[in-house]
Amino acid sequence: MISWWSILILASLAIFFFYTLPAVIYARFRMKKHAEKAFHYEFYVASGTLIWFTMGFAYMAAYMEAWEFVGMPSVFVSDGFQWWFIEMLFYLSWVPLWLLISLRLWRPAKIHNYVTPTDIIVHRAGGYERILRILLAIIIFYATVLYIGMIYIPTAGVLTALTNGEVSYHTFLILITIMVIANIFIGGFRAVAYSDVLAGIAFLVAFGVMLYYATAVWGGFGNMMWKAYETKLAEKVFTIDLPMQYFLTMLLLYGPSWLFIPHLITKIYASKDYKSVILGGLFSKLGFIVGAFISPLLIALSFLATYGNQPELPEVTVVEEYPARLFMEILGPSLPMFIIAIGLIAISRTTLDAMMLLGASLIDWDILRRGLHIEVSPRARYWITNGLVVLTAALGILIAINPEHPMVIIGYEFTWPAYAVIAFPTMVALFVDRVNKHGMFWGYLSGFISLILFTYIIWPEAPHNPFGVWEGTLPSAVAVLVELLVSYLTPPPPREHIEEFWGIKREIEIRERIKA
Repeated sequence: MISWWSILILASLAIFFFYTLPAVIYARFRMKKHAEKAFHYEFYVASGTLIWFTMGFAYMAAYMEAWEFVGMPSVFVSDGFQWWFIEMLFYLSWVPLWLLISLRLWRPAKIHNYVTPTDIIVHRAGGYERILRILLAIIIFYATVLYIGMIYIPTAGVLTALTNGEVSYHTFLILITIMVIANIFIGGFRAVAYSDVLAGIAFLVAFGVMLYYATAVWGGFGNMMWKAYETKLAEKVFTIDLPMQYFLTMLLLYGPSWLFIPHLITKIYASKDYKSVILGGLFSKLGFIVGAFISPLLIALSFLATYGNQPELPEVTVVEEYPARLFMEILGPSLPMFIIAIGLIAISRTTLDAMMLLGASLIDWDILRRGLHIEVSPRARYWITNGLVVLTAALGILIAINPEHPMVIIGYEFTWPAYAVIAFPTMVALFVDRVNKHGMFWGYLSGFISLILFTYIIWPEAPHNPFGVWEGTLPSAVAVLVELLVSYLTPPPPREHIEEFWGIKREIEIRERIKA
């Protein structure tokens, strides 16, 4: 028999599902209205109709997720504060570039109704459409499955910790997947976005509870900080052993690679107007401050103050259980602890659902429909789409079954290098008109091949290069150099194509109609 508290934690999954269900049902009605025109455009990006308020929470949710709120404080304690410090470096390069890049992505997306991140790349290339689309889908799908897997780890780990291991890690993996997939089946991307609003509210309430109790126990943040710093574990935690070039390349490359993280691209597609994009980005800064800066620092220091002088840290299945163990130590089974549990569930699903949809769209839209030109009836398409969501979720579970590293290390070492191979050649193509289809194809291909070779064959040990730089540095450098070299050695893209991509020709035609 399991305790009443463990039963309540199990029930919290259902409670959260029913908490968001009205928003999901409303999304279903809205989806039916828009899906009459194009099911895929509605299911995957809500027909590009989401207003600034919805998008604000959707963007904010991307930074108040399990990666920041659970993964970061856990790796802070287990592998040192240097990994959290690296995340802060990313903010320095990401913020000033956000408005510049996001609006440049949104403009052609609004004109041409893109569905997946590959749409904008293939359109800009203007050739090699089928093979380039399939290649890009494979690269992004590879990274997306890794991303889903690493988000599963803290999701299941936290809930396991709250039940003190009475309910297994693998049981929660299955239950959280069922809950997320149900939301997607009912309302697609629109349900994801509407649920993010409610999830954001639940998390902010839970965060307030955590903030109060984490500091109240120690008589304030200052006392907690000094208590943590004086512990035996602090010397290990606050020692930096990563080389300076790793920090430098993270600052220059890791942050900008976030500008083309696929689930953020689809949120740009889903935005109704430029105001939704801009305000969404501003909301994401709030999410970053709360989720990536304050929360990891607060939880990690409180954890050190509580356990830093003990002979051993609490026994866990995965280190991502540490935050939940901490608050169970402070609060025990109680109403405040239950509120925190709901908040932790909220942040866990805010990225999982968007990434599952993204993975399904890559196979459905890019490979089957646009790459291989496989057409089926609308009814069959509906079931194929839902089946691909399940497949994407299942592959993510395989990554999370027996994780060898903390989720943050998996992200830095494997996931974001793959995104960087996509991000940097794409950003170059968006700003350099001379880049052509030949350069883009060979750039992406060479970047991905080098990534696989460096990571798994030539240098299988981290950081997967002999220079001590971030894992995404060399593959993305190869991709960009090949892209530029091939582009300048071959004819430039037709001027008409560049103007059509940016909608310049369309604007001229509209102005001429107005004059006439």
